Amino acid sequence: MFESIRRLLGGSPKEPSPRETFRQLNEVAPLKPAQEAAAKAGVHGHSSFICREAILDRNERIAGYEFTLGQGVQARMMDKSALVRRVYDEAMLDNLAPLGVSTLLGERSAFIRLSVESLQIPQLEALANPNMVIMITPRPIAEVDLAGMRASLAHIAALGFKHGWSINQPRPEYAEFLSKADFIEIDPSALDGIQLKKMISDFRAANGGQKLVASRLQTADDFKYCFERRFDYFMGPFVSSRENWHPAKSEVNHVQVFQALEMIQSGAEFDAIADCLRTDPILTFKLLRYINSPGIGLLQKISDIQQALMLLGRDRFYRWLSLLLFDSKKPGYNENILIEQALTRARFMEMLAGKGQVPANADQLFLTGLFSLMNVMLAQPLEEVLKQVALPEAVASALRGEPGAMHDALALAIAVESENGEMTAAAAQCGVGAPEVVGTMIEALGWAQLIATAGR
Repeated sequence: MFESIRRLLGGSPKEPSPRETFRQLNEVAPLKPAQEAAAKAGVHGHSSFICREAILDRNERIAGYEFTLGQGVQARMMDKSALVRRVYDEAMLDNLAPLGVSTLLGERSAFIRLSVESLQIPQLEALANPNMVIMITPRPIAEVDLAGMRASLAHIAALGFKHGWSINQPRPEYAEFLSKADFIEIDPSALDGIQLKKMISDFRAANGGQKLVASRLQTADDFKYCFERRFDYFMGPFVSSRENWHPAKSEVNHVQVFQALEMIQSGAEFDAIADCLRTDPILTFKLLRYINSPGIGLLQKISDIQQALMLLGRDRFYRWLSLLLFDSKKPGYNENILIEQALTRARFMEMLAGKGQVPANADQLFLTGLFSLMNVMLAQPLEEVLKQVALPEAVASALRGEPGAMHDALALAIAVESENGEMTAAAAQCGVGAPEVVGTMIEALGWAQLIATAGR
């Protein structure tokens, strides 16, 4: 397969050979060796790692996620042959198709990036849903079969997909297609202020109803700039940036939460723990709201703290009480992202318990993921947080970065959130494969949404 790609793509003394480029792409989003030839023949079953990126709406809440092989991979693929692009599009869809992404994410949107050549591949039928959005990057119009592209766009619309175009400059030659899109993604960093203002004005004046997405936003200032220019959605590194973080005001007494956590860990009697919490009605109300949320799946409603302790036991009660440390009165995007990111890490790690080299202690894995962002949420050094709350030693050790299986599982949970190329090595260290990682990540996202919604 490498040789056929080399012949198709040619080579340049100044650029890596197509064979080397394909090898590099395969390291980031690997195909099973035995299936490389089958991929060319249209036989599926690839195994690739996929990362996610949160997309915010104007209410500063998560409106959806983009699932990709990583922007670096996508960008390099755009210059390659249709064969290479299609192979990697198929790899991504093969992993997403069986997972019920749109169902797990509820009303949120799931964005995927595909090349024009992949808009009619069979795997799309398994993903078809109005919440699924296919984003396409234009290629030079002279290279495009316009009739074929019209047919492909009609095909995905008939399946039930929404679609959008990702552009970083004015594209008047694509006016016919842009006017019918549901989303227009713009990279503001590629434009000066005048160009950006004109593009936004042109799209609004055309009144096509497209939602404008600002992408690759690096800082909070970038977000503010695009927010003021009436973009509808926002994505980029700014979402999880820790710069200038200040903890939000909370209605929950954190000192009292820490005290109750200490009592649970030290083996205090249930009635003493309940008495400690009952003195704060807001804390009690919020805790019971979490415990009775659909994400817990209890068969009966819990109406008081002592009943919760009896039914859940110390370990499960401890983890739900810990969620109150994330409480804030009026969460902005920082709080919303941190809460869901911590919950997703916690659930992701819990679901991997006992698989490969991952420890079997699900509760400790959950706490490790949950507390992995607590120092950011409270704007305190990690050691200060660990002094205030009694955590199992294995959890505290993993949070400090000390080597071990628990820390390896945390490293994998963190790697899934980015496209820094560390996911493959992290998964190998834990002894789990791409399908398991991707499937677990998707389920964890859906679960975290349920719990975060209950917390509001």
